[in-house]
Amino acid sequence: MRLLFVGDAAATGFGTVTADLGRALLDLGEDVRFLSQNTANFVIPEPLGSRTFRLNDDARPEHVLAALTGEGMPDKWKPEGIIILGDYFAARWIVVDQRVREALQAVPSYHYVPVEGVGLPPAWKGLWDIVSPVAMTKFGADQIEEVMGRRPPMVYHGVDQSVFYPVAANRPAAVEGKRITSKLYPVAANRPAAVEGKRITSKLTAKEHFGIDTKRVMLLRTDRHMPRKRYNAMLRALLPVFERNPEADLVIHCRPHDQGGLLYDSLSKYPIWFRERVFLTNAHNTFQGLSREELNVLYNAADIYVQNSAEGFGLTVAEAIACGVPAVGINYSAVPEVIGPAGLTASVAHLIDNEYDHHWAAEDPDEWGQHVERLIRKPAFRRSLGAAGPRHVAANFSWARAAEQFRDIVSSRLEVAA
Repeated sequence: MRLLFVGDAAATGFGTVTADLGRALLDLGEDVRFLSQNTANFVIPEPLGSRTFRLNDDARPEHVLAALTGEGMPDKWKPEGIIILGDYFAARWIVVDQRVREALQAVPSYHYVPVEGVGLPPAWKGLWDIVSPVAMTKFGADQIEEVMGRRPPMVYHGVDQSVFYPVAANRPAAVEGKRITSKLYPVAANRPAAVEGKRITSKLTAKEHFGIDTKRVMLLRTDRHMPRKRYNAMLRALLPVFERNPEADLVIHCRPHDQGGLLYDSLSKYPIWFRERVFLTNAHNTFQGLSREELNVLYNAADIYVQNSAEGFGLTVAEAIACGVPAVGINYSAVPEVIGPAGLTASVAHLIDNEYDHHWAAEDPDEWGQHVERLIRKPAFRRSLGAAGPRHVAANFSWARAAEQFRDIVSSRLEVAA
């Protein structure tokens, strides 16, 4: 089956979904090509690179149309099915042209869409009447059903558990021993530098790899600093927790300056003792651009993964719990489905209007902080929750299973058309 996958080719976020789901479809023997909406000038690894048709910065509808119809492909390759990955607005940009809409309606076309909140505008049905929605979670399927009047198919994301896993003596981390990244902490007698070439086989040695104090409780967050992620609210909720628990630190692995603002400005509002316990990994290029293997080590170094945002899926949460790290989140959107038995979720305090005219949510900050504090103070409890994570991921989040589901969704439409 010839499938055109329209998505982001970056190394994180939706780019991860494009790469991992795309590879899984190729592993099934499907003939997949990719149309990249990301125009950054980076090398796309094989087997995706030679199969990717890139849109330029000045891309117009006719460029999209050329890919959809095969006219823009060197070998005139024409898809039998189309999968568009991205939020509603990314997909809507693609279908603004009537010729593109007609091309999408000529073959089975699907929109693999994250839904992060309730109250979706009924106008979104217009897009989904052209490109059939596929939900990423049960929550997303519920919200789409309210708009469409029928329940869409649902396909969970996967997690590559050959990359993200709890390190152990019989399964050490797959990183080059000689490459030791810059340290988060100043090296001192009680904070030794990582030992070059040391095998990473435990949480302790994972912390040592990054120069992290092995005696402290490390909280971690690794997603983008976007408005929806509510980093400022997370910092406010952690202030009293850190005041009562001096053994805890927070590591944030993201670009400090992003659409959510400048984290340095946010941190400047807090007392110095708090700022000294929040570490930004991309500050001064401390360890910018970690490989997936090194990210696995960072997850393994963490004691608790924290996040407080509404999510369409929450891939970083799934990756963290796959590494045996318990998570604390909000009982809203996809978050409780993804965390499952591997963590705790706080109640919703109130809904938040957003620029997409539906509703995200704010967590109850006191309850959220109490969950974090409970895990800080009860190491046996956090270990028991963490142990449930890899099993939960294996049972629910598989790229191979997701690829099979998409193959079946598209092929069933082709069989009906035949």
